[in-house]
Amino acid sequence: MTQALFPQNPEPNRNSWFYFGELSKFDMKFLIAVLLFLFLFSSCQPALRIAGKKARSPLEKILAAHAADFDSILSKPEVYEVQIIYTQIDRDANQVPHFTSWFWNVDSTRYFYPASTVKMPLALLALEKINHLRQSGYPALTKNSPYRIDSLRPYQQNFLEDTTAPGNRPSIGHDIRKIFVASDNQAYNHLFEFLGRGYINQTLREKGYSRTGIVRRFFSEGRDNAYTSPITFQDAAGHTRWKQKELYDETRWVNPQQKQQKGWGYIDTRDSLIPEPFHFGNQNWFALTDMEKMLRALIFPDAVPEQNRFDLKPDDYRFLWHYMGIFPRECDHPRYNTTNYWDGYVKFFLFGDTKDRQDGTVRVFNKVGVAYGTLTDVAYVVDFDQNVEFILAATILCNSDGVYNDDKYEYNAVGFPFLAKLGRAVHAHESKRKRRVQPDLTSFKIAH
Repeated sequence: MTQALFPQNPEPNRNSWFYFGELSKFDMKFLIAVLLFLFLFSSCQPALRIAGKKARSPLEKILAAHAADFDSILSKPEVYEVQIIYTQIDRDANQVPHFTSWFWNVDSTRYFYPASTVKMPLALLALEKINHLRQSGYPALTKNSPYRIDSLRPYQQNFLEDTTAPGNRPSIGHDIRKIFVASDNQAYNHLFEFLGRGYINQTLREKGYSRTGIVRRFFSEGRDNAYTSPITFQDAAGHTRWKQKELYDETRWVNPQQKQQKGWGYIDTRDSLIPEPFHFGNQNWFALTDMEKMLRALIFPDAVPEQNRFDLKPDDYRFLWHYMGIFPRECDHPRYNTTNYWDGYVKFFLFGDTKDRQDGTVRVFNKVGVAYGTLTDVAYVVDFDQNVEFILAATILCNSDGVYNDDKYEYNAVGFPFLAKLGRAVHAHESKRKRRVQPDLTSFKIAH
């Protein structure tokens, strides 16, 4: 745990003192009696506790103050596997952010299924790769350049048209829009083709994200994830701008995290219940600590170590922040209807338990994941009215019966309410927290 930049409880004035010389014997006895009463009274007060533990850190005190919402879940770590990182942000006189993180039950060596949160690193790597290609002799290539994907191997598919995209032509920029606004799985798979498994994981390790492994596509059973499909980028007239042949990754990426087997049973492809733990050994992994670190690099690139950064341009950051922060109804391409894509659709913190329309005074720049009973969100939250900002990351398992792949998960009963209330509790605390310097949030205001 890092030290707070501005201590919440500064030390008392060491020059202060009490003078008793002029007090009468009665006054002295009365004072002693009062002090003794106060001491006994205070010692009888129950300590602020959450899930049976004394609350010490700001995060623990937030959770303890809302024990009715959280204690029944946090008291069962073996069932719900909750992990939380709460990062306070304090600006100095030059608006440089300084971070103080607080943790609940966080263990980067313990596995949870990250689901769609892995789409965030692929979006960043894809934009970075385009920048590198532009610098190495392909200046006409941009995130909006149309591409086509061809097939060479079993289970591969050609992809030439995207009816949701401008001009019906797929592009890396359009895939990234769909990833952040609606967590599109096909868009993720296209970025996987563009990057390749070897490039993804080697680059992330070089950047210091050692607890992350992205080794497979989504919903692509039968595909060999070591191979990518050929991809060709073209201009508006159909001329080839850059072409990438099939890539092959010979590295066997091994998940170093523990407890990859979960539950006591699972439903197989024949809809039969198999009374054995469900094995996640061949799935992607993305520790909560890496998520929070990567979000810092995305939101505050100049305030993180150079190793952790991505080679992105100012326009790339504006593009990412815009589509991370808007609600689906505010997206230009694709156009999303509010019946299926409400404001809290991919905003689990604060809004995940309601379908109400939000006014936009609070924005959540985030990436969520939901699958196999696990809900995860990593977010930078800003309140423009109250000048509040903080980072929050959390995951919760909503599968108390221990059976996987049966689509019987307690998302609505447990998961969404927990994450929404957690976001609101931290927001309420941040709204009252004193700051020496008010943050300038202009860069994150979204123009429509």
